[in-house]
Amino acid sequence: MQYVLTEEGEKYLKNGLPEKNLVLYLEKFGKAPISDLEKEIENFDIALLWAKKKGWVELKFNELVLIKKPESFPEEDALRKIKENRIEEVDESMIKLLLQRKLIQKVVYEHLEKLKGKEVTVLTSELIKSGYWREVKIKRFDANIPPAEIYGGKIHPYIKVIREIREFLVGLGFKEVKGPLIEINFWNCDALFMPSDHPAREIHDIFFIEGEGKVKEKKIWEEVKKIHKKRWGYWDEKLAKKLILRSQCTAVSARILAKTRKLPLKIFTIDRVFRPDVIDAKHFIEFEQCEGIVADKNLNFKHLLGYLKEIAKVFGGEDVMFKPSYFPFTEPSVEMYVKINELGWVEAGGAGILRKEVTQPLGINVPVLAWGLGIGRLAMLKLGISDIRFLYSDNLKWLREV
Repeated sequence: MQYVLTEEGEKYLKNGLPEKNLVLYLEKFGKAPISDLEKEIENFDIALLWAKKKGWVELKFNELVLIKKPESFPEEDALRKIKENRIEEVDESMIKLLLQRKLIQKVVYEHLEKLKGKEVTVLTSELIKSGYWREVKIKRFDANIPPAEIYGGKIHPYIKVIREIREFLVGLGFKEVKGPLIEINFWNCDALFMPSDHPAREIHDIFFIEGEGKVKEKKIWEEVKKIHKKRWGYWDEKLAKKLILRSQCTAVSARILAKTRKLPLKIFTIDRVFRPDVIDAKHFIEFEQCEGIVADKNLNFKHLLGYLKEIAKVFGGEDVMFKPSYFPFTEPSVEMYVKINELGWVEAGGAGILRKEVTQPLGINVPVLAWGLGIGRLAMLKLGISDIRFLYSDNLKWLREV
């Protein structure tokens, strides 16, 4: 049977039993007038009743005299044990006394009452605490039956991969930077020398958002405008101000380069980008990209390939293939391919040296190595999977095994 302290029981446990407080007071003086005790002792009537009943005090004329000092106060000790769920240490006679004094009360578990005399297969904490384990028949346990497998919490395998590449780049002396997910088209495309009528500007390749943004860097705005009109003969300022979901982390690099005046510079970003691709084993509409920038004198294309090879090794990409490519903002440009089981050679990202048409309006006059790698595809190589959708899956079997 389970018992809990009543409000009065809680109060006595905290402040002391009335009879205890009476004895402690009389212990100082030996005796005291009733009129004084009524003022000093809370619940004096109760204190007097139990102190006389236990033979601790005696009434002489208008004074109360202490005739016996108790060695302990068992009711208080019992209240403490019940409070601490040690009911088995309290004997039945004490429980009856505390119930009589309304210092404790029974806790009735209606749903456990129905189990009385019945067989149970699981000994729950509720059965133990309530004492109902004495009222039920516990089924014998077969120690030869294997227990249910328990899976502890763990870091998501994809998060572990991202952390690993982050630590690798920091170890190489790179500084991590961040940028907004909702970006101004200017930083995502125009500052990267992407013409206003470029196919990638169409609604099918970028998620547009209602509204326009504002570019605070007026000088850079004018320099980019001048470059576009000189090279492409046209620039759509209204399109440049549109808000989009960032389609590449190179937008972050453009923002940082616009503020940079101290070289050399080594920065990276690992963050989410958004593209309205057709979802399949290699494509997803949102994914993580690793953008890297190295700006310094005397850098060349071999340095860029060296960085890419070292990064690929972090993901287990010992076999790396490079192919010439085209990006509006780099020249020369290259695509990096890694070999993924079942899928063969898969493009893992693009890289190149930023064109002067990109760097000069931003105030940079040294070579700038740049790359944007699809961390998801490289993670597929690292984790031995052949479908990028698994990285965002809630498949518990896969999550537990990887």
